[in-house]
Amino acid sequence: MFKFLDSNLFKNISSLTLIQLGNYVIPLLLVPYISRIVGIDNYGKLEYARTVVMYFVIISDYGFNLTATRAISINRDNKDKINKIVSSVFIAKILLFIVSTIAFYLLLEWNDNLTSNKLLLWSTFLIIFGNFLFPIWFFQGIEKIATIAYINFIIKLSVLASAYFLIKTSADYWKYNLLLSLAQIFIGLYSMYIVFVKYKVKFVTIKFKAIFFKYKEGFHVFVTAMLVAVFVSYAFLLLKETSTDTEIGAYSTAHKLAMIIQVIILLPFSQAFFPFITKKAKESIITFDELIKKAALIIFGITLLASIFSFIFAELIITLLFGKDFLVAVPIFKILAFLPVFTILNNLFSYQGLLSLHKDKLFLYIHVFFTIIILIISYIIVPKYGLMSVAYIRVISEIALMLVSYYFLKKEIRKKMTNE
Repeated sequence: MFKFLDSNLFKNISSLTLIQLGNYVIPLLLVPYISRIVGIDNYGKLEYARTVVMYFVIISDYGFNLTATRAISINRDNKDKINKIVSSVFIAKILLFIVSTIAFYLLLEWNDNLTSNKLLLWSTFLIIFGNFLFPIWFFQGIEKIATIAYINFIIKLSVLASAYFLIKTSADYWKYNLLLSLAQIFIGLYSMYIVFVKYKVKFVTIKFKAIFFKYKEGFHVFVTAMLVAVFVSYAFLLLKETSTDTEIGAYSTAHKLAMIIQVIILLPFSQAFFPFITKKAKESIITFDELIKKAALIIFGITLLASIFSFIFAELIITLLFGKDFLVAVPIFKILAFLPVFTILNNLFSYQGLLSLHKDKLFLYIHVFFTIIILIISYIIVPKYGLMSVAYIRVISEIALMLVSYYFLKKEIRKKMTNE
């Protein structure tokens, strides 16, 4: 039944898991120290800054982690096309990085709520430069993630270990996000070296038409990613206007733990599975359908067990990681503990399923609808009911999105089977 997990796919999932351990577990190891030094209020500021910067990460990425991966995967044996794809994507990302930087500067100048935290926000913003340098889409496309997985882990461990020496008082809290950014920049520089030296990829002259095509190709994924960001974080951002720094810190703590569970399972699976399932979708819709079903069973079982464990031991987990001052986050964490189950299944049905079938517009329309609904509901409910309502909105909306994505995926599969 699980034969598809053997060989190269399993190796890629394992390698991407190692990358996410570097991205999330190593920072998690620092949490017991960082949270006790900076306190719950400043910890909330760290997470709030990352949430704001996330929107600019999406702009600079522009969906290339999916569309460029798909293009590299299809053309992996054609060196000339690989050179053109890599060159056009990097040029497109340079332009997006410039736009993001200008927009971020203007936001900080015009928004009074953000102006007081300029140092923290610019330190956090540097991670966008690291993301620009890190062409994970290239390694995903050629299915050679192991090439960078180990060095990524070592660099993240080395850089973040310096937090113990640099963060000594609560006033140093901003340095934590700075270290996360620097770690990403270092791994980006190393991966660029691998791409252009080991794999001998070359920059070639690219016409503006080709760059414009990359923007056009990634538009639906980009807009959807932005909508998802609003879908996920808008209710949380409203807390800044209606709640205290302590409440923001409490939600940040609970959401951080839920996201760690989600990301460690989801991103390795998603990034390795997408190029694999994209090829299968072209070969046979029956095989594609079977793989979706098998993958759903596996990830449902894994995430459900992780969520049950988190729910039962919520108080112990938060006490060990953050300290007793953060126990106010326990009720929220118990609600969000089951979020990974629905988020990962939703990713499978929408990102892995609909996008592999090139249903980008349908994918977009679904997310436009849900984002509008979330904006309206959050705007009405969060100011009135506060902290707990944000957690309930987050979980219920993800369940609804998962069910709708599943419905349309099955509908498209049946349609293709009928045509065959």
